[in-house]
Amino acid sequence: MHKLAGLATIALLALSACDAPVRDAAAKHEATAAEIAWRDGDVAEAFAEASEAGRPVLLYWGAVWCPPCNELKAGLFHNASFVARTRDFVPVYLDGDSKGAQRWGEHFAIQGYPTMIVLRPDQTEITRLSGSIDPDEINQVLRTVQQNKATAAQILSQVETDPQRLSADDWALLAAYGWEIDANKLVASNKRVEVLNRLASAAPTDVLKRRFGLVALEAQAGDDAPAPTADRQIQIRALLHAILASPDEFKRNRFTFMYSGADVLKLAGGAAEERHALELGVIDALDRLYADERLSIDNRLLTINTELDIHDLEAAKGAPVPPALLQKVRQRVAWADGAARTPYERQAVISDAASLLEKAGDVAGAESMLTAELKRSATPFYYMPDLAHFAEERGDKAKALDWLKQGYETSTGTASRVQWGILYVQGVIRLSPKDADAVELSANQIIDELGQHPESYHQRTRKRFEGLESDLRKWSAANKGAAVLQRLQTRMHEVCPKTQTSTEAREACAAWLARI
Repeated sequence: MHKLAGLATIALLALSACDAPVRDAAAKHEATAAEIAWRDGDVAEAFAEASEAGRPVLLYWGAVWCPPCNELKAGLFHNASFVARTRDFVPVYLDGDSKGAQRWGEHFAIQGYPTMIVLRPDQTEITRLSGSIDPDEINQVLRTVQQNKATAAQILSQVETDPQRLSADDWALLAAYGWEIDANKLVASNKRVEVLNRLASAAPTDVLKRRFGLVALEAQAGDDAPAPTADRQIQIRALLHAILASPDEFKRNRFTFMYSGADVLKLAGGAAEERHALELGVIDALDRLYADERLSIDNRLLTINTELDIHDLEAAKGAPVPPALLQKVRQRVAWADGAARTPYERQAVISDAASLLEKAGDVAGAESMLTAELKRSATPFYYMPDLAHFAEERGDKAKALDWLKQGYETSTGTASRVQWGILYVQGVIRLSPKDADAVELSANQIIDELGQHPESYHQRTRKRFEGLESDLRKWSAANKGAAVLQRLQTRMHEVCPKTQTSTEAREACAAWLARI
């Protein structure tokens, strides 16, 4: 089930006709107040144009099925200031299902949808941005890039040697950087918290210090995060209280509080009374954001997420959500369902709404919402893995497999069909492990799917196949399936040389299940 994971959230496919960037040849090089003059998929051409014009490239990596991507399309991409700012760039849209897209995604070390990267014409990365950022911040970053040619990597290096030389724009660029989608470009993942804390110490203003400090806490937070020392907890609580004291500052940092608020609060520790007061402060600030009509529907809806997480954190394990909180979730979900009218809005909202209902314990309501959306959506397969999840949870294995199979068979898009297909194979492995013929048949279907799309064994597709390989090996060990794996590997070996045009892809593809 979709887990409300922010910018790298997994979701599935919306209205492809609505998602299409500007394709009209006359509009290709001219943006209006309502639209961006995207170069549709031709990344090499975009860099050639950028080199000739002496402008940076603004690369948007997304997918028609991605809810946060649709959130951008419903809001930021129609923001007049942002659209106007893109005229100083060569904007190129790269859909994950377009030809060669996964290879470009791997080339630029992109981890998830949506990602925006600003690059020089020679493909040097200047900075990258996630979907969790305000239009004002993005516009400031794009303005900074135009005026200051330093890259985020160069600025970060300067922090290490002489932070006093950094300008306000330099600090703003680092503050807006997509740290959660860094992909080890600036900082190794195991060093990220340390580096962010150093930025917090070196930042020239208290607001920036708190921004970097909060991002560091978000990077540190998690189920396995060690408890900070008592002194450190005091510092964390002071940081959170200071942000709560400024509604504008809280709003700018809302995504951390919406998605990771409970985990950050857990790091803050404190006596029960003090902890409870801080939790109520966060909930109250999020409720005020829910009432802010300037925010998007999905932003407002997700303000309830952390309150549910706080309940899980504080209540006895397995305790049901209190009736008042359940009613609050239902009311907000009903509001969002009614308010989301365009395809972009609904694709951004409905999966989150169903996830909130499930988290609140209203599984029937979540299932009913997704089932109803099947009739309304142009791409109903998007919701089928979630419906399979509900069926599996109540023990209906046959229905779960049927939903997964339907999702695969009705899915569209090169990478997406592989993704949904592998979800189906993994479902067969999990729900019908004794049926070796079904496991082999379904896995062969996905290998054949790969064979229909040259140069596709990159990025998400390769990672999905690697995950399937792991599942198949575990299945084989428990079910004496070595002969099945051998036949699948042979089939993969037949497909790979014929379809993959790069040596790297051929070698990676051929290595799949090679050591049985």
